[in-house]
Amino acid sequence: MAHPQHRLYRHGGATAALGGPPLLLPTGRAVGGTTIVNSGTCYRTPTPVLRRWSSEFGWNTNGFDTLLDEVERTLQVATQPRDVLGNNGLLALDGAKHLGWRAAPLRRNAPGCKGSCQCVVGCPTGAKQSVQLSVLPDACAAGARIVTGARVLRILSDPDRPGGPAAVGVHVRRADGSELEILSPLIVVAAGALQSPPLLRRSGLGSHPRLGQDLSVHPATSVAGRFPHKVTAWEGVLQSVGIEELHAEGVLLEATATPPGMSSFILPGLGRELRAGMDGAGHLATLGAMIADHPSGRVLGRDRTLIRYDLHPHDATRLVTAVRAMTRVLFAAGAQEVLTGIARAPRLQSPQQLDSMLDHVTARDLHLSAFHPTGTVAAGRDPQRFPADERGQLQGVHGVHIADGSVLPSCPEVNPQLTIMAAALAVSRAIVQ
Repeated sequence: MAHPQHRLYRHGGATAALGGPPLLLPTGRAVGGTTIVNSGTCYRTPTPVLRRWSSEFGWNTNGFDTLLDEVERTLQVATQPRDVLGNNGLLALDGAKHLGWRAAPLRRNAPGCKGSCQCVVGCPTGAKQSVQLSVLPDACAAGARIVTGARVLRILSDPDRPGGPAAVGVHVRRADGSELEILSPLIVVAAGALQSPPLLRRSGLGSHPRLGQDLSVHPATSVAGRFPHKVTAWEGVLQSVGIEELHAEGVLLEATATPPGMSSFILPGLGRELRAGMDGAGHLATLGAMIADHPSGRVLGRDRTLIRYDLHPHDATRLVTAVRAMTRVLFAAGAQEVLTGIARAPRLQSPQQLDSMLDHVTARDLHLSAFHPTGTVAAGRDPQRFPADERGQLQGVHGVHIADGSVLPSCPEVNPQLTIMAAALAVSRAIVQ
């Protein structure tokens, strides 16, 4: 049987963005999408972000808080209790407290979480209310039919309809090679920011010049602190604590501990040195940071997706700021050394070494990943600027609506699960009306 990572992620979790520097960009591929393999973190869209979307992009954000409320009820969102945070989260809280920084347990859609630390390969207890548990059963009860293991080759449309082309269905290929057409005058595209643009292009609906542009990906990096006592970071909530002290600067820190083996890139060395580091992984606590990035990427291709992303210089500076901040938190919590994942400065033995060793580090020296692609079919008021209108309908095409992370006009600056679902709810209500 294939490892869950190969079955639940596109390309086994090895999707990458080419550019300077290259980024690992894992995305889910399962019934339930990336909600199957995300951390369950549920941030509400920050008010300043909604104000900017309204003023700059023409979004009608009146009532968006009500949509977020409804999504939270559906997902059973609540603050994670301290008793299952695990040592990784508790050390993050302790370090932030010593620095006088704002930090708290995260809000998550996982009532009754057992702290299995397996979110990224599917919750083993069913506590995380991902889409296949929280939404799809109601959809099926209302008459929805789910076709799995199939690829939409293209959206079918009638180009001769008065007033412009209109959707009439989709052409699908099953895993066994057979093909079928599903006819419908209404198509909701929710293939994600990386797959929706190629689908529209191969459907002959990708003529808008901004389609596939304006990709944001929340660039992220992480560090680990070695403690004299056992931490066993993989016992507890995978993503447990948020540190928001630098959030106004576009930097969000989160205590994140993946299952053993998935974060070995932080460990320096090869061969015996790396093996020794793995043997001592039980003494490590890990923090991750992501930054609210400029939309510096684009999604190319029709049949196969090619992602280009070149980190904005200002974002590169913020990533190094994030490494400094995480290092300070870990030393404040009592770490004996900090492992940076940076080849030229892999180990820091004291806070005093921090500035001198990181002064000449750039983002190209960091091991970077990204997790929240948005913006490639952005919605907005100006039809010249946005591929979709403010209701999520594809410009110039009747009956094709976008309801995934690609409609967000800029980085939401937090884990986007609630934001994307609230936006999709707004799109669905506009369709019904």
